[in-house]
Amino acid sequence: MKRRIHLVLLMMVTCTVGVVGLQLIWSYQSYRTASQEFTRDINEALQEAVKLEQDARRRELLQQYRGWLADTNLVKITCRVDPIYKTTKFSLADKHPWAPEKREPFTIGFNHFTQKLPEITPAAKAYFIKHFTEDIVWQNLQEGSLYFYTRKLGDKMEEAYTQNRLNPARLKKLFQQQLQQRDIRAGFALISEKQAKNATPADFKYATRSYNVSLRKPRQRVQAYFPDPNLVFLQRMKWVIGSSLLLIVTAIFCFGYTLKTLFRQKKLAELKNDFVNNMTHELKTPVATISLAAEAIQAFDLSKASAEEYISIIRQQSGRLTGLIDQILKSVALEQESVALEKKSICLQELVAGVLSQHRPQLEQVSATVETQFPPECLTVTADELHLGNVLATLLDNALKYRNHQLQLRLSLYKQAGNAVLEIADNGLGIAPEHQVKVFEKFYRVPAGNVHNVKGYGLGLSYAKAMAERHGAPSPSGAG
Repeated sequence: MKRRIHLVLLMMVTCTVGVVGLQLIWSYQSYRTASQEFTRDINEALQEAVKLEQDARRRELLQQYRGWLADTNLVKITCRVDPIYKTTKFSLADKHPWAPEKREPFTIGFNHFTQKLPEITPAAKAYFIKHFTEDIVWQNLQEGSLYFYTRKLGDKMEEAYTQNRLNPARLKKLFQQQLQQRDIRAGFALISEKQAKNATPADFKYATRSYNVSLRKPRQRVQAYFPDPNLVFLQRMKWVIGSSLLLIVTAIFCFGYTLKTLFRQKKLAELKNDFVNNMTHELKTPVATISLAAEAIQAFDLSKASAEEYISIIRQQSGRLTGLIDQILKSVALEQESVALEKKSICLQELVAGVLSQHRPQLEQVSATVETQFPPECLTVTADELHLGNVLATLLDNALKYRNHQLQLRLSLYKQAGNAVLEIADNGLGIAPEHQVKVFEKFYRVPAGNVHNVKGYGLGLSYAKAMAERHGAPSPSGAG
């Protein structure tokens, strides 16, 4: 039995440790995945935010360029019909060109412009400004190139490039929006590469790659710094961690519950074994005595007096067997709650007096003193007289079995909160506190080494407790 329990425990421990270990490994892998995803997301978010911020500045420059083209004091836009291809060609030149430089006007044609105009019109000029900036200048801005389509336009564009600066507030807002789209809500700081070399914030230990924010050389790069991102990881992994913890707690609970059940079954098996051993010994003695007495009556020609003596022995041992069987039947009856109690009105004083009268020979044999404190009026209760008498008899039997020197009994009857209360006290050996709760368990006996000086089966108090509760008494917390 012990070997089987140890084997089951070993298997359970192995399975529980395996489940917990797998969950921890899975959680660690999930943590690593969340860390990698976080790194990827913040880099993609910053890259996209930088691109959007640069495009915003390019559009600002593009708007400036359109203003320069519309300024008739700065440039002049003309058109003519190409004599060969018969298409309209637009020309762009400074209004006041630099005299030492002999520059030909910049000429361009648009395939989708189908009109043939020998001279510029307001509509054609607007068309030229719109498409020239959108198709040509915008591409130059994206490439970070500077083209002198006219000297003054080139100078202005170079100056505009020089004055163009990163808008930190706009970049921060765009970056925050990109992070939120990726379900990241964490504090951060945007720091230029130059600033990062001089002083990196001590509280920010996680950084993205650096990204160029300049539209032209010299390049300026920025990085995003984050504090310890574990809170972000935990936020992303909350369901994974929650389910893992739930599974681990469930596995540990099941292990603990199973372990408790196994030990309870082991204890119950040991108690039942003790009960069977005691009961077997108790049954063999009267059976053997009855058998010998019957053989003597049958085999020998006994006198009437001798025969009566053997018959008395048989009756005595038969009564003992009947008592043992009654205890077992009482135990079985307890497990069948459907067994109806034959309740009727009985006087407690009369019930107690009757039980005491039945036990008078045993009490006189040990010179016990019995003190009763009964009220003058009869305390009437509705109860099963037989079972309630058995409960009282069980308590008196225990008092007799486990007495200390001369037995002193005190029985008290009184009313309390509309209930009838019967108290029984004695000067017995007492029960240690750690055993007081357990004495009401079936088959349980207070340990007394390997030998019990008093024979018993651990059924009496279990029966008494169950019957008392079925009569409406509160569950006892211990025994004294």
